[in-house]
Parts: sequence; structure tokens; C-alpha cells
Amino acid sequence: MITMLKTIPRHKLDANAWDVCVATSRQPGVYGYTWYLDAVLPAPGWKWVGVVQVDQTGTYHAVMPVPLRRKMVAGIPYEWVVHQPFFCQFLSVFSADELPDTDSFFRHMVEQFRYGSLYCTNQLPGIDLPFASFQLRTTHVIYLSFGYEVIYSNYTRDRKQNLRRAQRAFELDNRWAIVESSDVEPLLALFRENHAATIDGGVADWAYDMFRNLAQALHKRGLVTLRYAVYNGQIEAGALFICDDRRIIYLFNAASATGRRVNARTILIDQLIQEKAGQKLIFDFESPEKPSIRKFYKSFGAVEEPFQAMRWNRLSKLENLLWTGWRYLNR
Repeated sequence: MITMLKTIPRHKLDANAWDVCVATSRQPGVYGYTWYLDAVLPAPGWKWVGVVQVDQTGTYHAVMPVPLRRKMVAGIPYEWVVHQPFFCQFLSVFSADELPDTDSFFRHMVEQFRYGSLYCTNQLPGIDLPFASFQLRTTHVIYLSFGYEVIYSNYTRDRKQNLRRAQRAFELDNRWAIVESSDVEPLLALFRENHAATIDGGVADWAYDMFRNLAQALHKRGLVTLRYAVYNGQIEAGALFICDDRRIIYLFNAASATGRRVNARTILIDQLIQEKAGQKLIFDFESPEKPSIRKFYKSFGAVEEPFQAMRWNRLSKLENLLWTGWRYLNR
């Protein structure tokens, strides 16, 4: 059967056919669904397209999402460039085939889009791509199939001690409680008050709206677990997890000074690990590059899982000069 690769705008994609490719893929899937990409790419200046392997009957055999952001030069919209969105750790070629031809997808993307500021993928192309570079990144994961006793034995001594302290605080003071919720607003408020100021450049309002859209889409499909640690009626910590049939993703969290002091997030994480231990699931911390956070995740006995950060640049010398100059003047 003859197939070809096509770049198809989002509004012309067959969403059902696309999502079947994602659902039957051997790759971790939730980031690749149309509804997920629609939720994390709604902001002004963002969109996504699909690279689709399609045959003469129009059947989708494999798909690859390409997130795009409009870059500006001298205040003028310049070009759509490939850029990884928030809450989307890595993307892939999604196919039911055990060994899909990923190389042709990556070559097609680089040929179609002249600039890739960031494309994260857990599939490394097996060919040399002109103008492209790759940087190894890792997330931290726990294989829950080992069972809780084995998982707990791999916690560091400090993590075990902090967990015991948190458990004692909750047991000895009945003003502490863990509650389940579908309301993300307290979690966002905690983040605004306790974490947003530490992020370079701050956090734009559209990013909060995007998270609300995503949480709503996950809740609609029964894929979200949101829990809060509450003291005397006041929410002091919260954690939102994506839970599908393959992977649990620690997507978003926040804590007040009180929540941090009693290690509330430790008990929220450990509680879910206990509940899901023994199942064929991977718990993914979605580790950022910040060393202190990575150290915290590693203390649960998590191991590194690699993926690649891909970049490329096929702009002309003049275009690169204009772009570099504009960024320098607007630092």
C-alpha cells in the first residue's frame, strides 16, 4: 500500500482517525490526543498542525503533532516556528506499528518549518538532520508494578523521615485532612501566592487560562486526580495528577509555607503511589531542569527516563542577524 506524509492544519484533521493512532500507539499517549493539544495550544500566537502518514484511501497510519508559535521581529509577526508548549513534556510519532518510520517524519518537519526553537521527543531520529541539534534530557519515573514495599525501600532516608513526620502531623492533629476535588482554582491561587514570583519573566494570565482548559478537558474524560492538604479548613498544598491506563503524570502542584513545613506534597505523592502500586503503570514526575526539584523527585527512588530536546535553524544569515538584534534590544 502506498502512503505519503502530509502536513495538515488542525481544522482539516480527522480527529477520530488521529486519536485512534494515538490510542493504539506504543508511545506514551496522552500528550498526543487532539483534545489535549487543543487545550494546551489555545493562546494567541500558538497553534498546531499534524504530520500524517496517509494512504490513497485517506486512512491514517501514523501521526506526529507539531506545535507552532508565531515569532516576532521588530514587533511584526514573522514566522511560525516549532516550539514545545507548557504541560506537554514530549511528543512522538504515534503509530500502532512496533517500528514506525520515524526518520521520515522528523525530516519532513525540518523541511517544512525553517526554525525549531524546541521540540521534545522520546524518539531519536536514526539519520543525520542538517541544521538540527539534540540535547539529552531526562524525566524521573517510578515503575509501580514492583509493589509498594519495594518502591518504599528505594526512598532515601530523608524522604522516609519526612514522610513519617508528615504522617504523624496528620494523625496527631485532626485539623489536617486530605480531600479530593475537581476545583483547580485553589491550586492556582496557591501557585500565584507562593511560586509564580520565582519564575523568570513571571506567569502570563493566558497560562492560567490554558491550565484551566486542560484540567477541564482531563476531568471530562475521567483522567485527573486532584487532591488538597487542608489545615483547619485552609488549603495549604495541592497536587494534580493525570491518570490513564499506562502512566500517572505529576502535572502540577503548589504549597504554602505551612504546607511545605509539614511535607504535605510528600504525603500527597506517597498516598497515590500506595493506591496505584502493583499495577502496570509508570509514575512520571515530569521533571524540570531545576536541580533542587530533581533531587526531590529522585528521593522517592525515581530513575531517569531519557528524551531529546531538538532544535534547528534554516534561516538566512540576514534573518538570523535581524532576529538576534531584536532579542538583544528587547532584553
